[in-house]
Amino acid sequence: MEQVGYFVELAEGINFFSVTIRIIISVICGGVLGIERGKANQSAGMRTYILVSLGATLVMLTGHYMFDKFSTGDPARLGAQVISGIGFLGAGSIIVEGKTKVRGLTTAAGLWTAACIGLAVGIGFYLGGILATAVVYLVISKFKSFSDHFTHNDVILRLYIEFDEMSELKPLYETIESFGLQVLDTILNSPKHGGGYNAILSIKNPEDKTQEQVSDYVKKIQGVRKVRVIY
Repeated sequence: MEQVGYFVELAEGINFFSVTIRIIISVICGGVLGIERGKANQSAGMRTYILVSLGATLVMLTGHYMFDKFSTGDPARLGAQVISGIGFLGAGSIIVEGKTKVRGLTTAAGLWTAACIGLAVGIGFYLGGILATAVVYLVISKFKSFSDHFTHNDVILRLYIEFDEMSELKPLYETIESFGLQVLDTILNSPKHGGGYNAILSIKNPEDKTQEQVSDYVKKIQGVRKVRVIY
């Protein structure tokens, strides 16, 4: 028990051991959330989330260190600036499509939460940071279909599609719309190194077809290599 108490005390202070542990936990927490966003083809992926979480942790560690070293000031003061300042990064991930469609809000909220998780880990609140990471991961990865169940009117699906030739894009639109869907917006990405093209399509789904139905239908279209529903 004495050894356990020693390590707990060590982890709560500001020393090489606690700083290393907090940075490692911060990188893991940010990386877990960033990997999920990367799978969804969001611009803010694993590296962005890791840097946000790590930066917030370092800020909180600095505030803690200053308080211990000089016995003055508020260790949470620098952290408060992170919470308000992270907004510029979140705003950069929000994209307005058309007149009413806004995309990237989940990523922006995730970045803000990653900063808060970093602050929690940085001050030594390990349990809160780790539990928050688990909950946020479940929300952004598993709650999409649950949310759509209650807000199914004019459901918007986003499909990541890889196809062979640019000339196939118009026939692709026509085939998709013949299935009762409506293409609202297209984001064309740079051609892949192995040949072919890829794009992200925002599709209106007025008949509330399942994601599997839409994905399976698009996969059968000539020239389409790969289809994945993203969030």
